[in-house]
Amino acid sequence: MKTLLKGGRLLDPSQDLDIIGDLLIENDQIVEMNGQQRLEKGDTTIDCTGLWVCPGLIDLHVHLREPGFEHKETISTGTQAAAAGGFTTICCMPNTDPPLDKRAIIEYVVTRAASSESGGIFVAPIGAVARGMGSEHLAEIASMKEAGIVAVSDDAAPIQDAEMMHQAMQYCKMLDLPIATHCEELSLTRGGAMNEGAVSAVLGLKGMPRTAEDIQVARNCVLSISTGCRLHVCHVSTWGAVETIRKAKSLGAPVTAEVTPHHLILTDDAIDGFDTNCKMNPPLRTQKDVDALREALADGTIDCIATDHAPHSQHEKQLPFSDAPFGIVGLESAVGLILTHLTHTGLLSPLQTIRAMSTAPAEAFALAGGTLIPGELPAAQITIIDPDLEWTFDVRKTFSKSRNSPFHGWQLRGKPVMTIWGDEVYRDGVMDARVSTQ
Repeated sequence: MKTLLKGGRLLDPSQDLDIIGDLLIENDQIVEMNGQQRLEKGDTTIDCTGLWVCPGLIDLHVHLREPGFEHKETISTGTQAAAAGGFTTICCMPNTDPPLDKRAIIEYVVTRAASSESGGIFVAPIGAVARGMGSEHLAEIASMKEAGIVAVSDDAAPIQDAEMMHQAMQYCKMLDLPIATHCEELSLTRGGAMNEGAVSAVLGLKGMPRTAEDIQVARNCVLSISTGCRLHVCHVSTWGAVETIRKAKSLGAPVTAEVTPHHLILTDDAIDGFDTNCKMNPPLRTQKDVDALREALADGTIDCIATDHAPHSQHEKQLPFSDAPFGIVGLESAVGLILTHLTHTGLLSPLQTIRAMSTAPAEAFALAGGTLIPGELPAAQITIIDPDLEWTFDVRKTFSKSRNSPFHGWQLRGKPVMTIWGDEVYRDGVMDARVSTQ
């Protein structure tokens, strides 16, 4: 059985391709682009006129919370949210309980993600740099790689000791694994709740200075140059970090970087009113930072857009601002936010948008994805987007277990309408609408 995606706008940054055409899927594979397709009885044709047909979207930074924090999110609910958001591959962070620091836990995540209860997409685990997400001993990185990790990270527990990070990079260089770093000098941010600046002073909240991020970005870039280890800078938020990454790349450092939709759109002014859904780490910064991040994404200094999907239960986010946890959900709002505020405004072209959300993430972590080239991938990974669909983001209608988003009620333009991974097809984000392509 075949499925023909007909008449869509084929956007594939891996081929620098932006054309109107057809894509044929057979036996889970993309087999032909703009060929003379012969369909038979029982085959399926999907009219993609006016829609974008893209390589499956990839999110390098997702917190699935399982094991240990299933009241916030599970692998099942998180992957369903991802599929609804147009993502065919997500990379899950290691700060679970127990953390993803050994082979057995990685195997558990891989098995759970492949179960029929999950969203039918690919989950690529990220292992912890250090045992127990600590700072004294490296985790079992080699055996975790054998079990399926695609990177290691200190996210949520940034390594402060330069010698420890240097050792980790030397080891990961040998294993050909990237390190995804949360760059924060904790001695400067301890007890902080938001960006240090005029708004924090007015609100009477302890601030987190931008220099805390700038210092660690600089240190980690220097170590990457020294060791040759691939460094991925997580959730960049300051103009200083942007300039450091730009300089490191000019020196030939193997550095990539990501930015989140919320850091591209919101400033610390959003915290006026003490909305804990605007509390995240790194914190929302200033308009100067937002402008620098947007420019860096457009010129390629920042490679990827990642959601940093960080679900928390309602009772946790209802605590006073200083006590509430950091983080927001983002899988189901990302495409709408980026298209509305960056693509449709002309900051990013459609091809640049898909590059940042698919091809560049695949390249950063050496993932099988980010392309529409026939036969290139083990299974078809395709996201179909209606770029002009106007809709309202409603956290009460999402698949995530948690509802912590500052974007509830926002009017957006552009939305994924179909996510294809192998023989799983999700239409309009409805998880029970599975249509076999075989």
